[in-house]
Amino acid sequence: MKLDLSAIESYARQYAAKVCDDFFSRMTTINGQQTLKLSNVAQVNMFVVSDLFERWKANIETFKSPFFNFEHEEVKEALKTFMNTVSQHIMVKREDFEPMFASAVNRTLILLLDPSKHFDEYVRDSPDFTLTKERLAQLSKYTKINSHVSKALTEKLGDEQKVYVTTALSWLNDIAEKGEFENPDKYLEMFSTTVPLNKEALIKSTAEKVVAQDNSSLKMQQSFFDIDPDDEELDDEDAPLPTVAQVQARFEQEGPIADVKLPGFDRLNDTFTDDLPTVNDLLKKEVINSGTPLSDLAFSRPIRSIVDGVSLNQKFVFIGRLFEGDINAYNKAVEDLDNCINFTDAKNLMNKALAPKYNWIMAAEEANDFLEVVGRKFQ
Repeated sequence: MKLDLSAIESYARQYAAKVCDDFFSRMTTINGQQTLKLSNVAQVNMFVVSDLFERWKANIETFKSPFFNFEHEEVKEALKTFMNTVSQHIMVKREDFEPMFASAVNRTLILLLDPSKHFDEYVRDSPDFTLTKERLAQLSKYTKINSHVSKALTEKLGDEQKVYVTTALSWLNDIAEKGEFENPDKYLEMFSTTVPLNKEALIKSTAEKVVAQDNSSLKMQQSFFDIDPDDEELDDEDAPLPTVAQVQARFEQEGPIADVKLPGFDRLNDTFTDDLPTVNDLLKKEVINSGTPLSDLAFSRPIRSIVDGVSLNQKFVFIGRLFEGDINAYNKAVEDLDNCINFTDAKNLMNKALAPKYNWIMAAEEANDFLEVVGRKFQ
């Protein structure tokens, strides 16, 4: 099932406008208690409160000054009291509230129709490529529909304070495979009492296109990852994968890695064979050659470009494990990351574009190593 996000956004705006028309015809502002009762779908109200909470935290951070000690216990206690007092006096005008309310409706519909997408996006949006216990607690507090997901994630986290996003996404996959999500129909009916809602209008058609073949059989439209057996550039499927030594030799003869084609890595599901060193072997070699533990090297010095921070062995591993053997994809990703303004933008690019495209869940360790190299570029 593929959602029609533009249709969902359009409905969310209509719903928000209708509810706000009814409420603000009588009131000029809305407070916290009124927000919790505004929509007949309680999850919408909870998402609005969650948004207000995030804005409230951001405003408090801007309040802090570098000229005062905000870590002093007396100051921290006074600030906490102030924050708690302010939180009891929410007052929002319609022009500020309606966009938040529409966003909450949008999020609720996605949570209902495609819960995996909702939780996946929440995890990927985690700062520093890391899902913290605090962020997970916020997810549990404000997500009441399909709440078993946040509960399952909390159980998997256990006593740890944080986990890499790639690991959390693999947990989500395990949870989603059980398919124990709530039936959305009763909630959609509740939405419809305010603004009529057609569920099918929010879902794109996923009918498979077919093409004729030899006038006698049909096949599905070719996938992006399908291999054309007539493509002369494809290597022999039985050709063995190159060893690091072989690749190094070709480097000396043929130049940069961008010009070297690795046979066998054209196929999506290829992995390293026994002829190749393991990731641990490669990492151990890094340590032996440098004489310094790898953990000390990761952020030892800034680098002008990401390519300056990637050794030959690492480059080989990153291409094979993170970019499905596609050297051009690796080079393009490095170029895009180098052009990022700051580390936050680079992490967002990795988190929201590269990780889902190349399924970095299956190579979390290598993804984390790659993130560390990228971090040195922005020190």
